[in-house]
Amino acid sequence: MPAAELQPLSAAELRTHLLPAVLPGGWTSVADPKDEKPKGASGASTTPPSCAGLLDGQTVVDASTTAWSASATAMFSGGHSVGNGVITGLETLYSFPGDGAHQAMQDMRNLVGRCRSVDLPHASWEPAETSSFAVAEGPRLGDESLVIQAMVTTSTTGTSQRADATVVRAGSSLVVISSVFTLTQAEADTVAGFMSVAVAQVKSNHPEPVDAVS
Repeated sequence: MPAAELQPLSAAELRTHLLPAVLPGGWTSVADPKDEKPKGASGASTTPPSCAGLLDGQTVVDASTTAWSASATAMFSGGHSVGNGVITGLETLYSFPGDGAHQAMQDMRNLVGRCRSVDLPHASWEPAETSSFAVAEGPRLGDESLVIQAMVTTSTTGTSQRADATVVRAGSSLVVISSVFTLTQAEADTVAGFMSVAVAQVKSNHPEPVDAVS
């Protein structure tokens, strides 16, 4: 079916395709409440998004997906984090009209191409920090994929922290899994590893239950 004929899912439909409540390895996922989110600006602004405000991989995704028709989100967690008790990740699904999902992927590449390095706002007494961005090859899932690599570096110490976003397109929908800065690289890799489960849910005609059985 040509991309222009693909019908975007509603927020309620997207929500049923989020990660299941019960995940492998004792992990769990909690979907946002069942409320229809307002529609995005279909057709999106022709003005390219600004580099200002970019911090991590998810902010690049947010700036590049303004034309979505609907979205749904879930937080998932499990294991044991060195710094935070449990390891956490964020899943976001977006649905687009026409070839909007493919265009959003290209917009992410373009935005990173323009915003390789962004100086973060800070007070005069605080150390300067810089966010740097790159696009890497994504997992072999869906119709196309990429990883937005984001690293914040502190000038005074030279220390860096990563918070990437993995993006997979499945038809007219995008599946995004993001990590946070507090995770080690091994923990972030574990979070990204749930993408195969997430894509399977999006593609399934009978997805696993999103809400925990009470």
